Amino acid sequence: MNKIPDIKSFSKHDKSINEHVNLVEGNTQMAYDMEKVIVSAAGGPKFVSKKISNSQAVGKKILKDLKLTGTGAFPNNSYSATSTWNNYFPGGAKGSTLTPKTDLFIGNKRISLKTGAARLMSGGANEATATFYTAAAKSGVTGDAWFNKLSVHMDNLLPSTNMQQLGIKGNKTELKKVGKFASVQILKQADDAHKAFTTDFKSAFSNKAFAEAFTFEAMTGDTKFGGSNGTAEYFLVTDYEGNAQIHNAFSDKGYVSKIAGQVNPSVVFKSSQNVKSQLKSPTNPKGGTGYYTFWSAVGLTMDMIVEDTVKEGLLLNEDVFDFVKRIFNKVKNWWKNFWSNVKKQIGGRLEDLLAFMTLEPKVRFRNNIRW
Repeated sequence: MNKIPDIKSFSKHDKSINEHVNLVEGNTQMAYDMEKVIVSAAGGPKFVSKKISNSQAVGKKILKDLKLTGTGAFPNNSYSATSTWNNYFPGGAKGSTLTPKTDLFIGNKRISLKTGAARLMSGGANEATATFYTAAAKSGVTGDAWFNKLSVHMDNLLPSTNMQQLGIKGNKTELKKVGKFASVQILKQADDAHKAFTTDFKSAFSNKAFAEAFTFEAMTGDTKFGGSNGTAEYFLVTDYEGNAQIHNAFSDKGYVSKIAGQVNPSVVFKSSQNVKSQLKSPTNPKGGTGYYTFWSAVGLTMDMIVEDTVKEGLLLNEDVFDFVKRIFNKVKNWWKNFWSNVKKQIGGRLEDLLAFMTLEPKVRFRNNIRW
């Protein structure tokens, strides 16, 4: 996928560019003018800016200082998103979300132009969600490992409460009360397991690898556009006097890390407890798999097993404590089989695991940054 020459910064300044280049934030029209100025200087469509002083000389200075060669041109207005990206993007990417990350071409170099503070990416929630799943995959976060951790949390369903303190002797009416007590305890333990899983899971995205993978995808559109002309390779940063530097985002990892430090992405998870729905996810949008979401399964299992056990009544030589223990053991055994089947259905797909857990990722990040 990476068709990019191994070219590092073209800057030949004696000092760091940031020491003597004051990158001022211009209006949108000036930024568009700068794109045209550079393309014009590289032999593309002729253009003289009324907003940028001595624009022709500015364009030539940028090309000369950065040793950029080749003819200047502009990308298409949009490029198709990959199937991978569309799986992450609810309804599939369309319209303005398909705007390329590339602003201009100089020869075979796909360049994103930055003239001061600028947005990392569009502020849409779907764009952020798709970028989240892309970054998770690239930073090694998969569904398999976290499904195993969820199983550990669910192994703690049986509480240590002394049922004998309830003062129940064992007739049908009293056993229904015991069943109600057991139901409440199961829901509480399941809720605790869900919260513990969510807390642990959040930590998977509080690291440098995820932050850099998220920032890299937001900068380049590498997975989104699959290395097509919509994917930006280089980041040309300049002021309106032509003091410029350029970075290859694929080979200059230090630059990506620097930008990631400003972006500072963090992830929270919004939980929606829909106890009636079957598993629906980005890869199974219609549901109907026969596997219910976490809360659906908890509710259905609890009601089914508790009701059946109450109907059975106390077994020979069994007291109330043993009766409740039997309920919990039945629930746990059912869950073990259920986990095994659901894991096969979900596989290693992180998006399906989160859908099963009724968790929706929300990424918070600094969008306006200095390049």
